[in-house]
Amino acid sequence: MREASGQGPTIRVIDGMAGCGKTTLALHVACRSAERFPDGQLFVDLRGHSTRTRMRPAVALDTLLRQLGVPAGRIPLELPDRQEMWRRELAARSVLVVLDNAADSRQVEPLLPVSGSAVVLVTSRRRLLALTERPPVSLAVLAEAEALELLATLIGSGRVAAEPEAARQLVAICGCLPLAVGLAGTRLAHRPDWRIADLVDRLSHRSIFLPGLRAEARSVVEAFAESYEPLDEACRKAFRSFGLAAGNHLDTAMVAALTDLPLRDAADVLDELVDRHLVQETSAGRYRLHDLMRRYAAELARQEDEPTTGRPAIRNLLDHVLHSMVRASASIEDGRVLAQHLRLGEPLRPDLLAGRVDRDLDWLEEQRSNLDAFVRQAADQGHEPMAWRLARAGWRFFYIRGYFDDISATHAVGLAAAQRCGDRHAVALMHNYLASACVRTGAYQDASAHLHEVVSILTGLGDESGAQRARFNLGAVHWLTGRLHQSLEANRMTLRSCALDTLPVLPNLGLTLRYLGRYDESMAVHRLHLFAARIKQDPFHMSNALGHLGGLRYRLGQNAAAERLLRASLALRDRTGNGFGRAETLSDLAGTYRQLGRYDDALRHHEAAIEAAAASGERHVQAQARNELAVTLGATGRADEAVAVFEEALAIATRIGHPYEQARALDGLAGHLAEKEPAQARRYRQRALAIFERMGAPERHDLRRQLVETPA
Repeated sequence: MREASGQGPTIRVIDGMAGCGKTTLALHVACRSAERFPDGQLFVDLRGHSTRTRMRPAVALDTLLRQLGVPAGRIPLELPDRQEMWRRELAARSVLVVLDNAADSRQVEPLLPVSGSAVVLVTSRRRLLALTERPPVSLAVLAEAEALELLATLIGSGRVAAEPEAARQLVAICGCLPLAVGLAGTRLAHRPDWRIADLVDRLSHRSIFLPGLRAEARSVVEAFAESYEPLDEACRKAFRSFGLAAGNHLDTAMVAALTDLPLRDAADVLDELVDRHLVQETSAGRYRLHDLMRRYAAELARQEDEPTTGRPAIRNLLDHVLHSMVRASASIEDGRVLAQHLRLGEPLRPDLLAGRVDRDLDWLEEQRSNLDAFVRQAADQGHEPMAWRLARAGWRFFYIRGYFDDISATHAVGLAAAQRCGDRHAVALMHNYLASACVRTGAYQDASAHLHEVVSILTGLGDESGAQRARFNLGAVHWLTGRLHQSLEANRMTLRSCALDTLPVLPNLGLTLRYLGRYDESMAVHRLHLFAARIKQDPFHMSNALGHLGGLRYRLGQNAAAERLLRASLALRDRTGNGFGRAETLSDLAGTYRQLGRYDDALRHHEAAIEAAAASGERHVQAQARNELAVTLGATGRADEAVAVFEEALAIATRIGHPYEQARALDGLAGHLAEKEPAQARRYRQRALAIFERMGAPERHDLRRQLVETPA
């Protein structure tokens, strides 16, 4: 990377046919120059070789920003905002970025820096001439000498020297393509008694015609065929099955589902395929194909299998993935609710679930990239009921991990699939969970539209309990958008409905009462929530109830009780792995410490609250936590810092349309600007008063008094 001058970003493009070593070269350069980039090296596979799997620039930016350590909740939703954040982050860092498998310039351009000293290496099968004035580094093939050197590293220089003409013929058959030379060389390395001429003879007289790879060197196909043809039928079927599945990788049980093999037999078959370098084992029990191999496998499946073979195989795979997800989600999702939503039957292959671990969130994380592909494949290939079920099964995991883009993508596909198969219950379900992503990302109007659609559909179907549940969810949107009386009515209606579990209703009702200043009623509701949670032994709701009771005690100035309750809530959350609401609890505990005069503890917990809110994607809590921090900064005499933090809170709350924290920030700014800029302070107070009046919040009384006491 001698060309990197430090006076601006360096963009280099490496192009060439698949399998020619583009990624290998980029990673080699990155490894050799690691010391020159102290702020890190980033990698993203743009999956540009297929329109079905191609990564959108917005998703790529999300991945890259997360690699930089930006919390999920801080990443903007829209592409231009993500692009701005990405370029701002790179401007201050010395990093090397590898953008692998780019489809075209349009996919890459939003990912490029415009300032700073970053170096970006782009690999693509296409010539991307629009990205940089420098010509691309093209790696169509190796030179003959380089191909012979690669062969010698695999089989030994002595064997190459003993048969120089045969070695040249072999690399010529391979088209000097690194992937093909590697396959042929590995084949010889495992057969020390073979002459190079023996393999040349085999490759010269065997051929499989693949229309999908006509543009590629014919010798690549022959090298693949040489590895494929000796396989027994079980291995062949397993190899071809990789060409059927849309996922990025498969594990042993998935292959068993695809091939209808017993699990042990599938494991043996995969071992054979790995030994023959047809399949790569990326980690223990996880397998993938190079994209050329995948295309080869797909073409073989088209040629050798009956047209009707693929559909039941994919159905078996998707059924297994669905049941595996339900099992892995046991610790974060009520199994009864999930089973009711999915209308789940018995698994087609219960034997394959024996090795699945209940409550396996790590497995769900591994499957994250697969799930979107499986949902789309199900929708595209006539398995519409499976498409929406897979989306729903992944919802809770995506929700608690802050993968709201994933919720939006999978449930949008699931919604279209449910509409095509005429399942109105499923349509309502997809709308409901699309609304959840909208709520968490501050798109409250979209959330409201989705939920009104749910109410309309379920009312028409006569599902009053489902419609009431959607009205209850609308109550949460009303609360977030400052319509407290509408929220109160929605929660009361839900409580009056005997068809629904009251446990999730109580916290929303208690919070609404608190924001209305009806503290005694709020306390009674939160106590009832805690009691009901303890009766049901539900740690999720127990921790929430403790946190809400502590927050109420804090606002009443009962600091000793507040600290005890809030710390108990955090301890229970940490013990059970429940991060939902943790940020708000930390923020309330920080405020409690401020009221106790323990400012160092308060500041430490404020920072923890802001970090937790960003990580969980709770955008309204990001504003709340900053407002609380600003109050503490003001109490410790750091007025200028307090003003800056209030302004941050105001910007966040305004962007997502959260009026309560908007008004708090405006009121806080007015307090700090009262002496220096009294006219501006009065305008801020008037705006805050208008919001609090509209909400019916108790803060309106103090603001009215302050405005009367400080006339214009």
